[in-house]
Amino acid sequence: MSNKLSVLKYYLKYKNRKFGTVEKLEKYQSKKIKKQLEFVTQYSDFYKDYKGKSLEEFPIIDKKIMMDNFNRINTVGIDRDEAMDFAIGSERTREFSDRLHNITVGLSSGTSHSRGIFLVENSEKDKWAGYVLAKFLPKGILAKCKIAFFMRANSNLYESVGSKNIQFEFFDIYADVNQNLKKLQAFQADIIVAQPSMLLMIANEIKNNALTVSPQKVISIAEVLEKEDEDYIKEVFGLDVIHQVYQCTEGCLATTCKCGTLHLNEDITYIEKEYLDDNRFVPIISDLERTSQPIIRYRLNDVLVERREKCSCGSVFMALEKIEGREDDVFQFEGHNGEVVCVFPDFIRRCILFAGNITDYRVLQMQDASITVYADIEQPLKERVSEEFQKLAEDMNFMMPRIQFEHYYYDKKRKLKRVERCVTKEDKNEES
Repeated sequence: MSNKLSVLKYYLKYKNRKFGTVEKLEKYQSKKIKKQLEFVTQYSDFYKDYKGKSLEEFPIIDKKIMMDNFNRINTVGIDRDEAMDFAIGSERTREFSDRLHNITVGLSSGTSHSRGIFLVENSEKDKWAGYVLAKFLPKGILAKCKIAFFMRANSNLYESVGSKNIQFEFFDIYADVNQNLKKLQAFQADIIVAQPSMLLMIANEIKNNALTVSPQKVISIAEVLEKEDEDYIKEVFGLDVIHQVYQCTEGCLATTCKCGTLHLNEDITYIEKEYLDDNRFVPIISDLERTSQPIIRYRLNDVLVERREKCSCGSVFMALEKIEGREDDVFQFEGHNGEVVCVFPDFIRRCILFAGNITDYRVLQMQDASITVYADIEQPLKERVSEEFQKLAEDMNFMMPRIQFEHYYYDKKRKLKRVERCVTKEDKNEES
């Protein structure tokens, strides 16, 4: 079967698949998990001793375990060091069309302080393309559509989306910003896919009458989309919904429905939840489709917030209130009783939000537990920010940290993180 026919087959499969009830979804997942475990115990050296065992008996792994055992986990005979050299070489040359032994190889962006490798074979690439098209094409696969994709790295994985009707254009975020904006003006995309930081930049250009684009859909990727940023982007683009794709090296985990709610993609992933409180959890994922690089009980470093209200779209997939951020970006303060008090990023964001009209900011907790606020604001606003942190310290019973203010800055070659805990000296040096 040709690549285009294969993509069309998967597009129709995912577009038309409906479950109706949670029970039907769970039955489907159980069948897929059984099939996946049978495959990995036969073809992955890492899992061969788990043959006949239930999913709960398989080990929970993370990025370190994945990378340490990469050669034994993957089923296509790819060597980790060779794959890493290949992927880094592609990043340096900015040439992303080549494959390693006919396998697509890519790097994660390294927001969890270490870089991972992902492998995708041709059939998986077609499945991914079909799934993405089914989720996000506004008028279906037969209508003409131009997609602008702002990414750190291009990939033949993304370009597999292209067809006679669908024009895919890669925008290298390492390239000159003004050149990218000129290119976007000329391209006139129907769909813009970009990081929130880039979407904000585009929105500012539109608001200043320096750019004229009217996409039918805007999709946020790669970074946490803050509520205030989302509202601003919606207003400028004149859209009711800013869609999100929660995707990482380990798979496409969640997408936005027509009502604007983020749902876990439970038709292609099975997700166990390690709850941190009543609503927040860390996901442990098992991919129901990937075989070249099996993802079985992989613990992510993200904090997700479950939405308790049922979404009006009718989907049986779990709804999320938001992606809060990285687990290691939970701030830690000394409590009055000597214990460590953990403060989730959302509470830190509220201190900025409640202080007043601050749009561009970053809040970092340093190694000594002090806080640095990167924002170009006047003294009265600085005082209000400090007051909000004082209120938070009183409410959560921790010692008020030292707060300093610096000029707003972030490295555009890194993901924008509004709230970040610097756990190493290297993290702090990246800000200087």
